[in-house]
Amino acid sequence: MINKKIESNIDKASYRNKGGLIQKCITNYKLKKYFNKFGKNNIIKFNSEFHLTDNAYLEIGNDCVIQNYAFFQLTKPNPKVLIGNNVVIGRHNMITAKSLISIGDFTIIGAYVQIIDQDHGICKDKLIKEQNAIIENVSIGRDCWIGAGAKILKGVKIGNGVVVGANSVVTADVPDYAIVAGVPARIIKYRE
Repeated sequence: MINKKIESNIDKASYRNKGGLIQKCITNYKLKKYFNKFGKNNIIKFNSEFHLTDNAYLEIGNDCVIQNYAFFQLTKPNPKVLIGNNVVIGRHNMITAKSLISIGDFTIIGAYVQIIDQDHGICKDKLIKEQNAIIENVSIGRDCWIGAGAKILKGVKIGNGVVVGANSVVTADVPDYAIVAGVPARIIKYRE
């Protein structure tokens, strides 16, 4: 008997590797437990965490990947996270919503990214822990690339096709196809 080596086009190290039966079961469990609405062919890794208040709304499209140690925290008053189709959320991401965070189709979010739609008040007459939250929606467009370690802060609207450099802090709106970098992030050029 001759053993034939089976060639495969599947890259076992790729974030798009759908894994086997156990991964499929983990994905199905997490979709049904945490998501209000979900599409097909998603991959949600075992160590991703979801902390949702009773009125949280979490939606994901088709063909998305949520990597290990991604952390979702949806807290009052009215949290909603909308994830489009073909979105990749990298390892150790933190997505924290009190109102609305939306992520457009075909967007790739690198590792250790933080997306936060709120901040603490800083009035000097109150302790920080007693301050009211300042809440402003965050929107990330279609076909964006958010580099590793970037931070997207409250009230930011990122246009379509934007590239955010690694470790950048985005504090203001970014127009379509801009490439931004720095702290705070500034436009350095546009995609050609």
